[in-house]
Amino acid sequence: MSKPHLSFGECKRTVTQQMSRAFELEGFSPLVGKIFGLLLFAPKPVSLQEMADQLGVTKAAVSVQVRALEKYSLCQKVPMRSDRKDYYYLSDDFTLTSMRANKQKIELMTKQYEELSFALKGMSQIDETEKESFEVSKRRFAEVSAMYRMFLSRLDGIEEEWSRSREQL
Repeated sequence: MSKPHLSFGECKRTVTQQMSRAFELEGFSPLVGKIFGLLLFAPKPVSLQEMADQLGVTKAAVSVQVRALEKYSLCQKVPMRSDRKDYYYLSDDFTLTSMRANKQKIELMTKQYEELSFALKGMSQIDETEKESFEVSKRRFAEVSAMYRMFLSRLDGIEEEWSRSREQL
């Protein structure tokens, strides 16, 4: 049985809500995700006031939150000759920027787990009451370290591959 078809407006609202949740999971304000969702569908640069009107929030709230997207190079301020308002548009390489950010997170997690695993391997005098917990955690941290190293090895060359694929879209 097929799902009922969404209208384009419903699709935009759904994606905007999904972006809101996704950005919130990453520690951002949900509004950052809503702004990103709005910009995903914007065919031209959008002013802060237009964003505020479309999202039902204040211009000040949008101004504060759009800086997070700008900071991570996911959008950029675009000067317009016609007026002095601030306009924003998705960066041309937002997909590559997003990919790099996710890869950096994996690299950071890999480093942290490898350091923990190394520290545990170096411990020799473990209290008898802690031995079982020590062995379990040592194994788990070693597994997580190996998993993240595997992720990173699979990501080697992904930026170049994506750039080539993107050119063909």
